[in-house]
Amino acid sequence: MMKKPLVTAAAIAGCGFFVLTGQQAAPPAVYTAAQAAAGRAAYQSSCAKCHTDTLMGRNGTGEVPEFLRVYGGKIPPLAGANSAFAPFMTKWGARTTKALYRRIQEAAGGFPPPDRRLDEELYLNLTAYILQANGARPGTQALTTSTAVEIRSIAPTLTDTQ
Repeated sequence: MMKKPLVTAAAIAGCGFFVLTGQQAAPPAVYTAAQAAAGRAAYQSSCAKCHTDTLMGRNGTGEVPEFLRVYGGKIPPLAGANSAFAPFMTKWGARTTKALYRRIQEAAGGFPPPDRRLDEELYLNLTAYILQANGARPGTQALTTSTAVEIRSIAPTLTDTQ
């Protein structure tokens, strides 16, 4: 008599196990919504003149600011796809958030005005905004200079349709 309830309980527990293992865990959230919002504002005031408002970069056509002519007007995208370059996720998906932060710090520090140096928090905010633009979700954990998560593990791959 005791076997039937035990078998039933084991069957129910086994089904629950399979349901739980069949679900995929959400990717980690490595920045806050506030960081991304601050990064968006900074991007619009500083970075958009090169990378455009849509983060799609420049392919050398159209109106190009004078200081970009040395690059042939080609500036890589920070999200989505651009016919002149590989999509952002193709280039950056296997790299880490820390590497992206360092690249932004390196690139942003040398552009007009040349003597302008953005602070650490602003670089982190810009990184958060770019992650958000590529589909990474915000959370409660703030992005830090030591955060080193593979970008494709937190952001879905974007297609050329965007």
